[in-house]
Amino acid sequence: MKLKKLDPSFYPRNTHLIEALDNVNGKWQQGKVRGYGVVVIDVQHLRFAIPLRSNIKHKAAYITVKSDQKSSKGKGLDFSKALLISQLNYISDVPFKIPANEHKKLQDKTVFITKKFERYVQYYIKALKLKDQNILKSPEYRYSTLKNYHETLLYLSNSSQKSSSSKDFLC
Repeated sequence: MKLKKLDPSFYPRNTHLIEALDNVNGKWQQGKVRGYGVVVIDVQHLRFAIPLRSNIKHKAAYITVKSDQKSSKGKGLDFSKALLISQLNYISDVPFKIPANEHKKLQDKTVFITKKFERYVQYYIKALKLKDQNILKSPEYRYSTLKNYHETLLYLSNSSQKSSSSKDFLC
């Protein structure tokens, strides 16, 4: 699992994103586009960049360092702010540095983190299909960036169901 940064070219081409870090009303905040550290994960033929955050307050995350504060879970990967990466050049070659113990924790749990994020995305897609507002408005999804990708997520979900049901039928 490699830690990277978003390339500066990502920001001007993605001003339409809702709930993205540092994007307010379609404008990236000056002085705040600081090159978040991200982990890149592929889910259902889509590439996502999951940002590292220091003050996560919900369960839609993988926590690397627990917080002593009751209002915060701690530091880690925030699944709710994952960004769909449509072009490889949106991921910078510049490595992002974090303390060695946090990096090791991410490396050791690569498979677990990937599966947890996959479940997060799949649960969102299921809620979207069922129009389940209880899930879509829950703390884990209310401010999720996945709302920017409904069309893509539903299309791929329907495509993968058709291909898997075809495979089942052919067996």
